[in-house]
Amino acid sequence: MKRILLLVSWAVGGCAIVSSAPTATTNPITTSKYEAMESQPPSPQSEDVPKLAAGEVWVPGYYQPVSGTWIWHQGQVTATKEGYRLMPASYHEEGGKVYFTPPRWRRADLSPKPSEMAAQK
Repeated sequence: MKRILLLVSWAVGGCAIVSSAPTATTNPITTSKYEAMESQPPSPQSEDVPKLAAGEVWVPGYYQPVSGTWIWHQGQVTATKEGYRLMPASYHEEGGKVYFTPPRWRRADLSPKPSEMAAQK
């Protein structure tokens, strides 16, 4: 029965295999599932950061590129992740295009990358 359900789900939903491994001609810095934009995002919107309980962290709001427009995502409270630190959303410009990286968790025992140090300034 499980095999039949699996086959039906594949037939209905489809299946795709996508390789995200960078090739020799791909620049891993600009490789992103988000579209490159022609302009920097607007200034961040003002947010009221709530009082955080133990084990919580604030994820600041950020602009994300969607269909050629910067869309605001409101900040939110989330649980901390032991052994990790939160990296806020960031943007970098290369070749006249602006590239977006969403908020993410990074192992706390790793030293920051130069791009992460610049984003924190």
